[in-house]
Amino acid sequence: MRPRGRTRPRTRTRARSTARRSRRSSSAGRSRPRSPDPSGTLRVSDAFDVAVVGGGIIGCACAYELATRGASVVLLEREQIAAGASGRNHGLLLTPLDAALLPMAGRSSATYEDVVRDAPLRVHLDPSPIGFLIVAEDDVEREAAREEAETAAACGVPIEAVDGSALRELEPALAPELSSGWLLQDGRRVDPAALTVGLALLARERGADVRTGETVRSVIRGSGRVTGVVTDRGPILASTVVLAAGPWTATLTRPLGVDLPIAGARGWLVHLGANGAGPSRLIGRAGWHLVSERETPAFLTARTWAAEGSRPFVGGLVQPNPDGTVLAGGSRAWAVTEEPEDPEVPRKILSSAVRMFPGLAEARPLAAWWGVRPVTPDDRPIVARVADGLIVASGHGSQGVILGGGTGELVAALAQGEPPPFDPAPFAPDRFARTMVE
Repeated sequence: MRPRGRTRPRTRTRARSTARRSRRSSSAGRSRPRSPDPSGTLRVSDAFDVAVVGGGIIGCACAYELATRGASVVLLEREQIAAGASGRNHGLLLTPLDAALLPMAGRSSATYEDVVRDAPLRVHLDPSPIGFLIVAEDDVEREAAREEAETAAACGVPIEAVDGSALRELEPALAPELSSGWLLQDGRRVDPAALTVGLALLARERGADVRTGETVRSVIRGSGRVTGVVTDRGPILASTVVLAAGPWTATLTRPLGVDLPIAGARGWLVHLGANGAGPSRLIGRAGWHLVSERETPAFLTARTWAAEGSRPFVGGLVQPNPDGTVLAGGSRAWAVTEEPEDPEVPRKILSSAVRMFPGLAEARPLAAWWGVRPVTPDDRPIVARVADGLIVASGHGSQGVILGGGTGELVAALAQGEPPPFDPAPFAPDRFARTMVE
């Protein structure tokens, strides 16, 4: 979906929005920087305070926050807004099971409430959690479910153990062999594509130049700092460049001598017409994050980084949609190209969903799609200034929607020299150097 022409910004009335306006930097209202151009070909309109590379939810959230604070911003996307993984995911706001991510996730949820209210298109966001039921079949899965539930509880999520008739009452269509589980009061659904486009539209309303179909070829560096980017349409000067290009971020930083451990991981989803055979809330099989036969690591770490690359992981996650259909996922496999390398993965996902809900065997498959997500060895994003004039915001993995809004706030603070909205240390790239030494 391509953002439409600029419309008049809506009045923001909430206290949080008013506070944001008061935090706008002194760049508000000033002219865009002009730099000498020996060739005489650089237009004045191609010089900005900030150039954001990437039109996924991370890049759009960064552009939204920067434009809201009064910076002159250009957002560059090689395809369409939300064309990649940001428009091809579950669209779930789940509480991270990593305490370091909680402040970023909390800021994201608050941002999305603003977008739902202000965006010039409808963005669905559940007003409250629909519930997340983690189910188990045997002792191994029951222990995995208990550990996950207790981790969620430590992160502030209310939990409740359920089994027997209580479990059947919650989910009558669930397979009988799945005899116990934990109910988490968590999980809000959001339309990820509409949310991403909404952020881009609001950024445009607030002065950002949103450009689609423009590919960034390289980052410009001169006099010891980054000064802009080169696209397939020519150079663009900027005081700060923000790279939010997903798994392609590292290819832009490497020529600058900045080598980041960001890789691409493909995830598939299968869309089904459930006809009442699916769940009424989000259902995950114990260890659903990554499942390969009996191996169920909850998180990807530096030690499992290489091991995971040898085979795709297929998990068990079934999500009811507001329209009565079902999304089944998830999976993760290294993405060498943007094309699907294993067409069997959707069948494996469907098989996993049917084992959980046998009635889905008769469901009509509507579609299957994939997205390439940027991942790091510890499943935390890199959000930091990595060189003078260069900020990286990438590596969010499957938590781009969960962390996008908070990432935008942190990037805006870094770009404008403001105090960070939360501790930025967990997102610094030097943590990987420490991990490898340890």
